[in-house]
Amino acid sequence: MNSTPGHEPDPSLYIHQLGNESPFHREAAAWSLGELGSPRAARPLAGLLLREISSVERTGFLDHNDVVRATVEAIRRIGATEALYALVKALCVLSRARGVDEQTVVEIVDTLGEVGGPSAVREAADRVTREARSRRAPLPALRTVGWVLLTRLSLCGDAAVATLHRLAQGGPGALRPIAVRVCATV
Repeated sequence: MNSTPGHEPDPSLYIHQLGNESPFHREAAAWSLGELGSPRAARPLAGLLLREISSVERTGFLDHNDVVRATVEAIRRIGATEALYALVKALCVLSRARGVDEQTVVEIVDTLGEVGGPSAVREAADRVTREARSRRAPLPALRTVGWVLLTRLSLCGDAAVATLHRLAQGGPGALRPIAVRVCATV
């Protein structure tokens, strides 16, 4: 690893390990990339996040929460705006899961807000709402994703509060009661 003054350490070894078969190695590589803070790792980390959430499409559950949390933390530490799409996509996919770890959702939403700001959180809320409208019967994870996302949305300014009021009045069935509860606190 190159660590001479004035040069950032080479993240190539860790980027390569993001494709390792072992979830432990993928988690460690993501964590190390977050520690290095190299912007070169942004797109590979986004790719890892998208690969990890694909397990929800296959099984209904996220197979490796620890890998996802380490990846999301690395994205946050790097400030990787290139990964915003992957973060929003992760929330949409997790909203279709049979079950989801709330802490994982919190990490994703908080990273989305820190890296992309209030507009990224509003975009995620809009996308998850569209996802919920397209489903006949919402799966249990939608409530978890909706609760975390809408409570954070309440902190994103007047436009976000207007979105909450709109959801409370005519949002999809699974999100409407959450929006009503959040609106009562704003």
